[in-house]
Amino acid sequence: MGVSWSLCAVSPQFIPSAIPVQVRCGSGRLSVTVPAGLLGAGALRELRLGSGCGVTGADGDGYRLEHPLTACGTVLQLLPDTIRYSTLLRYRPLAAGPAARPAAFSVPVECRYPRRGSASSGAMQPTWVPFGSTVAHRRRLRFALDAYDRSWSSRLPLPAVVLGELINIQASVAADTRLPLRVFVDECMASPNAASPVSYQLIRNGGCLLDGRLGRSRFLPQRRGSALRFQLDSFLFPNASSPQIFVRCHLRAAVAGAGGSRACSYNRSAAAWRSPDGADCSCCSSPDGCRGRRRRQDDGPGLLGTASLRLRLLSASPGSPTAPQPGTAPPSRPSAPVLRGDQRDSGPALPVPASTLVMVVMGSVLAAVGALGCYCSARRYRSWRQAVAPGEPRAVAMAPTGAEAAQAPPGDPAAV
Repeated sequence: MGVSWSLCAVSPQFIPSAIPVQVRCGSGRLSVTVPAGLLGAGALRELRLGSGCGVTGADGDGYRLEHPLTACGTVLQLLPDTIRYSTLLRYRPLAAGPAARPAAFSVPVECRYPRRGSASSGAMQPTWVPFGSTVAHRRRLRFALDAYDRSWSSRLPLPAVVLGELINIQASVAADTRLPLRVFVDECMASPNAASPVSYQLIRNGGCLLDGRLGRSRFLPQRRGSALRFQLDSFLFPNASSPQIFVRCHLRAAVAGAGGSRACSYNRSAAAWRSPDGADCSCCSSPDGCRGRRRRQDDGPGLLGTASLRLRLLSASPGSPTAPQPGTAPPSRPSAPVLRGDQRDSGPALPVPASTLVMVVMGSVLAAVGALGCYCSARRYRSWRQAVAPGEPRAVAMAPTGAEAAQAPPGDPAAV
C-alpha cells in the first residue's frame, strides 16, 4: 500500500490553479496522473516527467506517467527524519492551434518516506519494507573490500600477490532493499599496517584513481551496480617490518541514477582522465580537485561507509623493485613512498619468474662444464691408448751385468 495525495497549483506563473495533479508513491515506483480533459489530446507528447520520461498510459482518469522512483533524473535528499525524492512534471505545448490550450507549466513532484517505521497512511501495514527503514542508517549497509584471483572467478580469503602483478579488488555494498544501489570509492589510502603513520594515497577527490598516473592502476567497467572493480599496480613500502600493505577505503552507496559520483582512471596514452561509464572526470585534473565531492560530505548523494583489505606480498628477486623518479609525480599528489616491480612499463614481461630463470641458467652452465670435462678426459684416454697399442714392443731399461759394466769404457753413455 502506498501513499497518495494531490498537488495543486501554488504559483500562477508555473501552473493553472484549476489543474490538479495526482501523485502516488509506491514501493520503488512513482505514478503521476494528469486529467486528460483539461489538457487536450495532444498532451500525450507534451507531458514529460523529470529528465524526459513520457506518458505510459491514458484512460478515463487522464494521462498517467508511471516510472521507477530512481529514474527520470529524480533527486534523492536525506533529511533528518525523512528521505525525499523530488522531480518536475513539465507541460510544453508543441504548437499553437485554433483550440484554446493551457499554458506551459511545471509542477514540482515529491515523494517523502520516513527514515523509520511504516510509510503507509492507512491503518493497514504495508507488505513492502520502506526504503528509509533499511538503508537510511549506515549500520544497515554492509560495505566490503575483497581481493580476487587473476580471472575474477573466486575471492581470495588470504590474498597474496607477487610484486609487479596487478591486484584485482572489488568494492561492494549489500542492503535489504529492492531499490538498486550503486557503490563508489571516494578515496583509498595504503599503509604498511593499520597503525602505521606512513600512508600512500591511491584514490581521492570522490573517485579519481591517482595511482594510475605512475602505474597501471585503473577502474574496470561496472558489471552490476552493487559492485565496483578496479586493479592496483602492486607495490611495497621501503624499510617496512613485514612485506604487506593495508588498504582502507571510504565507500559511498547511492541510488542508481542519482549522479554526483565517479570512477575515473588516468589514460596515459591520451594523457587524460576517463571513466568506463562516461562520467565527467575533468575535475580530477583540476588544481582545486573535485570540490563538490569532498570526502564524507554530508549533503552529497548516497550513504557513506568504510572497508579495509590486507594484502601480503610474496618475495621477489632483490633487484626487481625500482622506485619512481621523484620528478615524475603529478602536482595533485605527493611523491609515492613505494617501490614497484621492474615489470611495470619496462617492455614485455618474462614468461617465468626471475628466480626460476637464474636457476635454469646456472644449471645450464654446470651441465656445460661437466660435458667439457668428460670430453677432455676422453681425449686424454684415447691418446694414452694410441701410445700403448697392442703388438708394439715396450722398451724396458735393464741393468747391465757386472762383466759388461767392467768392460764399458769410462764416459760411455750406456754405462749405468
